[in-house]
Amino acid sequence: MSAPDSHSILLAHIGKLEGQLSVMTQMMQANHDSTHQRINDFRHAIEGRIVGVEARVGILESNERSTALKVAGGGALSGAIGAAGIEVLKFFFGGR
Repeated sequence: MSAPDSHSILLAHIGKLEGQLSVMTQMMQANHDSTHQRINDFRHAIEGRIVGVEARVGILESNERSTALKVAGGGALSGAIGAAGIEVLKFFFGGR
């Protein structure tokens, strides 16, 4: 048997490197797929929360409008009652 020549050794090393590169490429692709899945999961979770927050803000805005209208109506009614009370007092106690 003859000793392996340098050409055979070089081809063996190139084959070994090719195998290692193939495994590294597969690992990088698996890592990329995993990262992409985590990003998608996170995006769906955030979108769900945003939809929930938008719904709650919509409810708060509608409640704010109705509260503002109630306060404005109550203020107007209080002003009218106060003015009428003053006029009644003026009438009974001789103002003017």
